[in-house]
Amino acid sequence: MDHRRYKTLKTSRGYHYNYFHLAAKDSTLLPLLFLHDFPTTSSIWKEQVTYFGEHHGFRLIVPDLLGFGGSSKPTNPEAYKPTLICQDIIDILNAEAIDVAVVIGHGIGSKIASRLANLHDRRFRGYGFLAVPYSAPRPKQKMEDTAIATRKMCGYELCGHILFLAEEDAVNILADHMQSLYSAMFPLDPKMWVTSVAPIGALKAWLDEDRKTPLPSYLTPMHRDEWLLSFKDGFPASLCWFKAIVSGINAADDKEIPLDRYSIKQPVFFAAAQHDYISRSVLGIAMTHHNCSEASIREFNAGHWLMISHPAEVNASLFNWIMDLV
Repeated sequence: MDHRRYKTLKTSRGYHYNYFHLAAKDSTLLPLLFLHDFPTTSSIWKEQVTYFGEHHGFRLIVPDLLGFGGSSKPTNPEAYKPTLICQDIIDILNAEAIDVAVVIGHGIGSKIASRLANLHDRRFRGYGFLAVPYSAPRPKQKMEDTAIATRKMCGYELCGHILFLAEEDAVNILADHMQSLYSAMFPLDPKMWVTSVAPIGALKAWLDEDRKTPLPSYLTPMHRDEWLLSFKDGFPASLCWFKAIVSGINAADDKEIPLDRYSIKQPVFFAAAQHDYISRSVLGIAMTHHNCSEASIREFNAGHWLMISHPAEVNASLFNWIMDLV
């Protein structure tokens, strides 16, 4: 992505956001906002920037979320409350004079897209979720309970990595084993997450042993080098996203959302990744049907990183859905 197209904005609460902006070639198209996952930055959307922006003329806003890339990196987990992150995103839209947009989220970006739907629905025409579906507020959520529930449903915990990433020593373990972490996050065989990432203690053990696994062909050495450069200062800020989850900060934040905001009545697109072994597609499809009255669901023979592993399919499906919103 062209670094000359990045801007910096100081938000209303004083943090700086680095974001990619591409002007519209066709002003009749809705602006698109893309929100990335951990551990990536705005650059993960490179294929979507080319397809939607350069080829089809959409206006694009693609930020580095708080704690990532060129954006501010506070190390207080309280700074990562979803309602506060949402206001940061609205500040960016306001600065760009964008009244209504379509938001597409992935991973933690899906969580923020969910809260934008709950709190700022007048600013969005639709919501796209890749791999990780719309997540309704959970004011009573405890990750320990989630671990037990998912173990009963799937045979292993789906959130053991979250519990580890929220631990105080995780920041040093990750910094000492960057190549091993990269390998675990972007494996050739996504099913290794069943044994080596998702269960409680699995990711820590993987990193402590400095294990590595083959990488998929869609990841080039340049991608790896760019990733290592993006996280050259480690993860002291970005891990606060997980501390906010495990400590109960997010659950307390969700208490402020009225019950009548839990269900989404606007159009929703869910790209279910059949080989995502943390955000299981069958659970995501059920959640989407339950919470979203105008849902379009498409299943992909892909893992968690479907936007870079299967860009042509994902982009075409998203495009068709977006064009129906106009």
